[in-house]
Amino acid sequence: MMPKRHFDLESLRALVAIVDSASFSRAAGQMGRTQSAVSLQIKRLESLVGRPLLDRLQGRVLGPTAEGRLLVDYARRILRLNDEAYASLAESPLVATLRVGLPEDLMESLFPAVLRRAQERHPRLQIIPRTDLSAPLMAEIEAGRLDLALIREAATEAPEDTVLWQEPMCWMAGEGFERDPSAPLPLALFGDGCAFRLAATHALAQAGIAWELAFRGHSYTGLRHALACGLGVSALPMSLLATGLKVVDEGLPPLPETRVVARFPRGGTGMASAKLLEVLREQIWARGNALSGAAAPDASALLIRR
Repeated sequence: MMPKRHFDLESLRALVAIVDSASFSRAAGQMGRTQSAVSLQIKRLESLVGRPLLDRLQGRVLGPTAEGRLLVDYARRILRLNDEAYASLAESPLVATLRVGLPEDLMESLFPAVLRRAQERHPRLQIIPRTDLSAPLMAEIEAGRLDLALIREAATEAPEDTVLWQEPMCWMAGEGFERDPSAPLPLALFGDGCAFRLAATHALAQAGIAWELAFRGHSYTGLRHALACGLGVSALPMSLLATGLKVVDEGLPPLPETRVVARFPRGGTGMASAKLLEVLREQIWARGNALSGAAAPDASALLIRR
């Protein structure tokens, strides 16, 4: 009979933290361990399964291997069940009110599933969401009027906050838009202080391309309609490419990547925020797998070495 093998929960937790943060050092900081201790946990996991779990290049984590992705999927479920079991027996129910700020597009796409899952796990957790642009949300979190803010920012510098995901930024316009090279580029933008506006205008200035403001909006819905009507071009994350819009990059300068980060008040992360962040990461992971269209490797590919 094949001997039983067991995964160490803390090693699984380390693997998930590394994949989420794309960094051994950040994962070690989140777990309160040294980087060498976290590295040893991953080596033990890889020894146990007999396969590499992470793609690495010159010390950087590029992402999980096919086997690593499969194990991370299992690890999230194992850790969730472990934490739920412990919470049901050892902790009082989470009773709190959580004020969450986030961009409008995330409220439409990601947050409904997050709310459902969070309320299933923590029925007495009241979540009060608020949508706005990133600049006002940053002001609210600094003033202590929010407990958690999801901020979109250009990935031009090392992140200071918890990175939830990163993606390309691109130039977008309505499907019928045709650019006039002899005229200033018409732009449809959010207000001053918006990371996308700053990235767009900086890139155009560096390329020596003249522009004019054709539309100024205060919501993604309004900006999307302005683009679909052919009013101009905007710089937005690739995930916001919607029906009626197209990517327009001919003759336009490259843009930096954009990321979504979690920002907390000066007092740090509370228990309610930490629990919601856990659900957020799970939903982002599931959404990323669905958007990639990549089939998960067969579970038989992850055999435990005897």
